[in-house]
Amino acid sequence: MRVTALLAGLLLAGTASAQPATPAEVAVIMHQLGMHGLGKSSAEVLFGISPTLKALDQDGRDCASTQIGKLLDAHFQQQIAGNLGEDGAVLVGEWKQFMATPAGADMGRTFQASAAAQQGMASEGPEVSEANKVEIARFMATPAFQRFIDGLGADGGMPENIGETMSAALKRECGIDFDAEQIS
Repeated sequence: MRVTALLAGLLLAGTASAQPATPAEVAVIMHQLGMHGLGKSSAEVLFGISPTLKALDQDGRDCASTQIGKLLDAHFQQQIAGNLGEDGAVLVGEWKQFMATPAGADMGRTFQASAAAQQGMASEGPEVSEANKVEIARFMATPAFQRFIDGLGADGGMPENIGETMSAALKRECGIDFDAEQIS
């Protein structure tokens, strides 16, 4: 009887502690990896297809890029948090633990250098010791890493109301009249 009660207690404790990750927790990891500008970089695509955005002066372009970037960053963070699943908080804990190590710091600097290079900024990657390379490879094989990275490419698409949300933000924050249909 005691064994059954103990097993039941352990099972209940395990399911009660499973919690999804929050977008804010994901944002911290993205920042450590140099991905905090991902939304703003992605916003640049819209400047090539939207007549309204193409016609903006530099100040308007800067404001629109910032606002669209914030919306897209929030979307990416939510998408990754969702991809981490019901045990996302545990996986974020694994990220935090790894990023606090010398190998994690090296991986963060390597990702940051890569992100900077993709944005056209000169950046040199850090020298990574062989021991840290082994630790980085080990972490990259974990569900924490895989599900986070897979979340970036998850085919969740954009929220249905992204155009309206973007239009409202551009009007409110930048004074730009943006037709939501330009991105549908």
